[in-house]
Amino acid sequence: MHLIIFLIDKILSDLKVTLVKHQKEKIILFILIICSIFLSTYLWEYISFTYSDPGIIGIYSKSNHNAKNDIFRYFLFIGLPILTYISLKYIFNKNFFLSIKTFLTKKDFLSLKIDSSLLFLLLIVTILLLLDFLSLKLPDHKIDSYHEGQRLSSAYKSYLDGSLWSGSYVTVGIFYETLASKFIWQLFDHVSIGLYRYTNIFFIFSLKLSLIFLSFLLTKFLHLDRFYKKIFFLFNSVIFLSLVEYNTYNVHITFRDLPVIILFILFICLFFKKNQTLVLFLISLLSILSMLWGIDRGLICNLLIIVIFLQLFFLGDYKKIFTLLFFTSFFWTLFYFILGNEFYYFIDNTISIYKESSYVNGLIHPTPFSGEPNAARATKTLISIILCSLISLNLIFKSNIKFSISFKNVIFFLAIIAFGSYLYALGRSDGPHIKHSFGYPLMFFSIYFSYLVIFKISKVGFKMNKLVRNIVIFFILVLLAVYPIDLNSKNILSYKDRFNSFINLSDDHFLNEEELIFIKTVNPLIKDYNCIQLFTNDVVFNYLLRKKSCTKFYLVWSATALDKQKKFIAELDKTKIIIANGPKNNWDMKLEDKLFLVDNFIQKNFYKHQSIKYWDIFLNK
Repeated sequence: MHLIIFLIDKILSDLKVTLVKHQKEKIILFILIICSIFLSTYLWEYISFTYSDPGIIGIYSKSNHNAKNDIFRYFLFIGLPILTYISLKYIFNKNFFLSIKTFLTKKDFLSLKIDSSLLFLLLIVTILLLLDFLSLKLPDHKIDSYHEGQRLSSAYKSYLDGSLWSGSYVTVGIFYETLASKFIWQLFDHVSIGLYRYTNIFFIFSLKLSLIFLSFLLTKFLHLDRFYKKIFFLFNSVIFLSLVEYNTYNVHITFRDLPVIILFILFICLFFKKNQTLVLFLISLLSILSMLWGIDRGLICNLLIIVIFLQLFFLGDYKKIFTLLFFTSFFWTLFYFILGNEFYYFIDNTISIYKESSYVNGLIHPTPFSGEPNAARATKTLISIILCSLISLNLIFKSNIKFSISFKNVIFFLAIIAFGSYLYALGRSDGPHIKHSFGYPLMFFSIYFSYLVIFKISKVGFKMNKLVRNIVIFFILVLLAVYPIDLNSKNILSYKDRFNSFINLSDDHFLNEEELIFIKTVNPLIKDYNCIQLFTNDVVFNYLLRKKSCTKFYLVWSATALDKQKKFIAELDKTKIIIANGPKNNWDMKLEDKLFLVDNFIQKNFYKHQSIKYWDIFLNK
């Protein structure tokens, strides 16, 4: 009897020591990670590379700010807490290397068998999304002559002469900037602002569909019964859809992120037993398609594909590595032969944007926890990315039944997406760009914490009969239909008429009074010219006047680098008419200051013919 009491006492004593030890480890981890965040904040301003003038006038040049500063500051701010966590885990966890090895090398494939009741819910949500799309008030607001003009004028030039990078200096991506509008105009054999805008809302609709499909796929990784998987799917569908909106740029995820979301879905599909070759084929295809869509998202997608390569390498899946390499090489080679000479323009254009974009458009990133503009939003997003990283790393060392190896991989991959996507905000650190980077951390928290809560509820043993469960599902569906989805039966029934009316709206409908007067006044003057050149930020004028740009630089702002200004000037030799100035010419800084070489050339070789409202017409001397 005394022996039994002794053993029980010993076990309880050891358990108490273990609990105290774990508690101390957590406290030490928390304190040192917080300290590392404050240390990285303190060191923020001390990361200051010497400014080397790249010959580009902008906010960076005015402040003698090296573009590397923002990148290395970001890496330090995120990296120091992560490094602190990993170092402490190495010290505290005797199974550190075993946990890492298990995470990297253990295969965990899932059955593709689909629950019919979940599939039925997916169908219902898809129908709700379609009805929401048909309910939408089509965007007939006044045009943004810079951002929308960027896509309209580039598309119209390609529509006329078939040129791609050879005809236009593309700053975002050839599909986003040129081909999307061109294709829909060719499809309907009609050129209009309405059709261009329809591509936007269609892409947003596609993004929403992708997000709910993502939410659906994630249920395969959860150790939950049917009912709780439905709750997870519907809850996350509500959250994901709330991150995306029609008719506004002020969202957490934009349709420009569509390739990244699709790649995330394909990564998830790698954990299913069937159709592996097809998935690898699509991932390889996305390597080039994402670059055509937008070179910023394309860069992230290709970095993520490298992560997939590494994962397959650690798993020892050399057959899949070979397949992925083969398909990727095949599509890039095919792309090269299809484009011909345009391929070289694409490479030159892309490298140029990567090198110069930050200096052309850059805004210095605010210091975290400071009172600088947008600092609060940036700090919130940066801390969220750190939390995503730490949570995903912490899962590697957990052997809890809740978290399968495949689920850990998915969460880890999403944390990498969150980390990489903030690079967009480093190029231009204003409020909207920072907000666009916050969507992925929100997705991460929604997936992780909703699963934790639902898992705990499912283990409590709270009994619900079938009727109660159906009522809960119905309630969440109602929430979905009321919150992120806006149904309007009148709009749904009249959709065809509304669509036809919208795409046939004249350009005049989208112009303000000053723009309307300018276009009507200048049209007779330019009718005999084959092309017109802009020296204004009102990029839409090439489209509105139905004249292609005389140079590649229809988006004048992008030609800030000295070598671009010289190319611009060389092409101006054939230009007879220039439209200059305008109300947007002081955006960030004056255009004539930013492109001073071009401005000097215009002043010497052109004369002001007349002024119309805010704009000046220059003719060749």
